[in-house]
Amino acid sequence: MRLIMLSPPGAGKGTHGKLLSQATGIAHISSGDLLRAEAARGTELGLRLSEYTQRGDLVPDDLIFEMLIPAVIEASRDTGGYLLDGFPRTLPQARRAAQIATELDLVSDAAIYLTAPDKVLVERLRDRAGRDGRTDDKPEVIRHRLAVFAEQTRPLVDYYRGRGILLELNTNRPQAEVHAELRAKITAALGVPLSRAGHGSSLSPDTGRGRPATG
Repeated sequence: MRLIMLSPPGAGKGTHGKLLSQATGIAHISSGDLLRAEAARGTELGLRLSEYTQRGDLVPDDLIFEMLIPAVIEASRDTGGYLLDGFPRTLPQARRAAQIATELDLVSDAAIYLTAPDKVLVERLRDRAGRDGRTDDKPEVIRHRLAVFAEQTRPLVDYYRGRGILLELNTNRPQAEVHAELRAKITAALGVPLSRAGHGSSLSPDTGRGRPATG
């Protein structure tokens, strides 16, 4: 199973990505976690990345692809799929990623779009800042990140809807309820129980109805 998860900051990508990873056995690849880990190592790449994340800006495409493509290949080899959390974030990234995925026979089965009202998103991010000490959850950065999402990432919703692989859920309700509906939507869309979604799954990247993946 190969999944993409997109949402505005605070809508639950990280939480539901981890839950889906546990349910399916596929690797959860968080672009944000990878960025912060690289920055924490203090490497030259990490220092360049931190300049963008601290401002709430998107990381340039070349840097993000350099970091993520090896992770996706490794995840697919080791777990039979992937769950991309927070990538792609722009239409050019999505189109380039689709081209690379086709070449590598790693095309996504579904794109999950999590939503919530802006007021709820801001409250969640402020709570997270107090709980986890995330420096990119400052009020001014939160506002900027939401504006960046609206301008650069939301167009992906129509892109994936046009490809027929979009699954949309509102997360402004109890976590367990969201997770249950998400599992049901994936099962209905891809035609396979989540417990069988790791190694050995032969879902079509276009319909998910059990035909061998062709790219």
